[in-house]
Amino acid sequence: MTEEFIRKSMKVAVYQHKEGTKASYYWKQGFKLLPNRLSIKDEEMTNVQHKGRNAMHKIVGQLLSTFRLDEESPLKQHKPYTCRTQIWQVPLYPLFIGYGTIGITNEQRKVKDTGDLIVLHSSDQWETIRIFYFAGMGNINYHEQVMRFLSSYVESGN
Repeated sequence: MTEEFIRKSMKVAVYQHKEGTKASYYWKQGFKLLPNRLSIKDEEMTNVQHKGRNAMHKIVGQLLSTFRLDEESPLKQHKPYTCRTQIWQVPLYPLFIGYGTIGITNEQRKVKDTGDLIVLHSSDQWETIRIFYFAGMGNINYHEQVMRFLSSYVESGN
């Protein structure tokens, strides 16, 4: 996978922390694939089983949200229109909050993984969070290349 391919695949959104709340963030600018309001917290908000990837990587937070009825997105497929991920630490890249793979509600009202990778970054103590979105790159084999690219991208002032 080339750097150019990663760059062209990347979508970026900025979410702003809502004053007076612990974990509410509202869309400010960028792509609009995720819900307008996200709950992003630096701890687990719901219980998760510590198996598989949850046992391999340290969970440093969670992103939870539900699409409103008037919102449109290819990720909004089945009631209750949930969108969520654990946020896992990337030890080699402490510049970032962490990464996750998007899960959405399926026909059985359970959350299924879309295979889409997100990487969260904040340079202002979580007041604004940039979400880098890479469709189809949730496979662990792509993470190192994406993280290396993003590290250079962010450090160059983008």
